[in-house]
Amino acid sequence: MIDSLYVVLAMAFALGLALRAGSVCLVAATEALLRRRNPDRMLLILEGTGWALVALVLLGAYPIGMSFSQPVVIGLLGAFVFGVGAAVNGACAFGVIAQIGTGRFEYFLTGLGLWIAMQGAVFLDLEAAAMRAGPVLPWSLALWAIAALFLGRLVLLHLRGAVNLGRAVTGSLAIAVAAGCFTSLAVLHREFPWITLLADLSMADLLSVLIAALVVAGAIVAGLLIPDGFELRWPGWRRLAKRFAGGFLMGLGGVLLPGGNDSLLFFGLTTGAPMAVLGLCAVIAGIVATSLISGRRLSPFLRRAAEICGLADRR
Repeated sequence: MIDSLYVVLAMAFALGLALRAGSVCLVAATEALLRRRNPDRMLLILEGTGWALVALVLLGAYPIGMSFSQPVVIGLLGAFVFGVGAAVNGACAFGVIAQIGTGRFEYFLTGLGLWIAMQGAVFLDLEAAAMRAGPVLPWSLALWAIAALFLGRLVLLHLRGAVNLGRAVTGSLAIAVAAGCFTSLAVLHREFPWITLLADLSMADLLSVLIAALVVAGAIVAGLLIPDGFELRWPGWRRLAKRFAGGFLMGLGGVLLPGGNDSLLFFGLTTGAPMAVLGLCAVIAGIVATSLISGRRLSPFLRRAAEICGLADRR
């Protein structure tokens, strides 16, 4: 029991380290694709889905997966709202931990917004995210997918003239550790997924608090170890408001879906659930729509598309 406790705590710390070192974030990945036409981060996140599947198989937990209890329309609406909230916030669920690891402690307000919104699960009588056995996807495909995605990233980096084998391997290692630790923690300690804890704090125990604290601590330590990777500064009232508002929208979407992008990636796509694919597309659509409306720097193609749709000023 003591040995397994140490393993769980070590994985929590390693999860924080990996999230910060790899800057794992669906918002950052989507915006890199929108602004610079760079799919590297998106491919890296999908690579993480493969590693999550491998971890589940090694733990003997496969085919555990997300249980989507809401009607499809409500679930997709929730996913879209979650994506909008993540874009407003500037980071997805994983990205929040990575940002805290840079010294941007205003992202703790995202958790407050999430908690307030997720209390709506009580009044709306909606179920929180649950993990149950799902349809079986041959896990051996994950190994081939990981290899294909890694080689694809190398080819794209080469075509962009920015091939760096060390950086590519480091990114893959970080997402492998993050995905493996996240899925393992969720299996070994069901109360861990923090978005679920926010829906019902009575589920939390001392170990849950220790795990959450060690994830944050791991991210901060990684930030301190990375040159110029940690800086404390006053964010300004506008950014504070965006963190809270974004967290609130993420919480609202998480209640309707139920879950977040991390659950869709590591407990939805791993079982090949169609709702997980549709939900992830809806999350990304929410991020894209918010980026278009906000007028952020986009690729020329998307800038023209935004102008045609009346979502951006012509310049």
